[in-house]
Amino acid sequence: MVQAFPQADPTEVSSEEPTQGLDEIPTEVPTADAKGNEKKGDMARCTEVMANNRLNFSNFWHGAAHGIHSIGLEEIRHFFEPDAPEHIKIPVVNADLSAEEMIVFHAPLRGYDEDFKTMAMKVMAFFMLHDKPYFYQQGVNTLEKVTHQYHMHEIYSAAAPIYRKMKEDPPTDPELCPCVNDVTLNGILTELVYIAKKLKYFSRQPRTANTYETYECDGDTFSNAYIQCTNGGGGGGKLTESIAERPFGLTTRRPTRRPTRRLSLSRGKRNVENTTEMITQYEKKYLADSSRENARKLLDVNPWKPNTLVGPEQWISYEAMLTWSMLEEKKLNDFAVFMYCKLNQPDLDHIKDLFD
Repeated sequence: MVQAFPQADPTEVSSEEPTQGLDEIPTEVPTADAKGNEKKGDMARCTEVMANNRLNFSNFWHGAAHGIHSIGLEEIRHFFEPDAPEHIKIPVVNADLSAEEMIVFHAPLRGYDEDFKTMAMKVMAFFMLHDKPYFYQQGVNTLEKVTHQYHMHEIYSAAAPIYRKMKEDPPTDPELCPCVNDVTLNGILTELVYIAKKLKYFSRQPRTANTYETYECDGDTFSNAYIQCTNGGGGGGKLTESIAERPFGLTTRRPTRRPTRRLSLSRGKRNVENTTEMITQYEKKYLADSSRENARKLLDVNPWKPNTLVGPEQWISYEAMLTWSMLEEKKLNDFAVFMYCKLNQPDLDHIKDLFD
């Protein structure tokens, strides 16, 4: 029998003074309640620590997980840390959606083509060479996968100056990075798993012409974009569906009585004309001012439909979706803080053996 605390040989003489009696050695394994209380204590402490550093522990996971979910080591070196070593403790979604492991616990070296000098061409070549139905995201075409990664580069470019500023003036709180790096406690890992499932089963999500899924989280609403807010992580997201309340009376509610065929065709033609006119109007407004507000208005009447982007006809709604999906200032800051802690203080981590 293997003993948890092996007994010393009675014939062996120790020259050291005993510091603890056998009756003082804890022999009980912590209960589930004890572990739960410990986790609650860690969460309370990290909530306070992050609040002292002007961060919100309850939704920190959203910006951080969105930022890292498809990042590769080449991009980390290009946008953040040129000398970043391999085996960085940054978890990402496994690009091979057929694999059993949904999460890769170290940002991988993708193997971008060194023949190209620009990151744009490296990414293009990578997707053109490796794309398959189960690669990166299901239910979208190769062009949409490439432009999604370009969208992520927009996020990296926006977060990089915040990261560099943190390196120049590092945070002084020694408790900050342990809370930031603990991806199980702060909800980042939970959100990454959700994102992985979303990408894997993207093609199975029902969509109709005039409705699309949205998620509300901490006062923000996210349209049928690549990455959406969820019930996961540490936040309080809830799934909703955007229907009926459309500008200028556009609605998806069905009439209580079935109209005659002639009336139905007449109303159908009028609705199509009104919808086309509204789409044109909102496209012009968005092109003149590509704000998040105008992007949302356009998506309300003409949402992006996955696996349809092939040219100019679909581009404006697709671009509006990318605009709506862009991380705002607070979430960009959260992502930059996460990158700073993982790249500069990776050993300050509450996790035991998760990345080994």
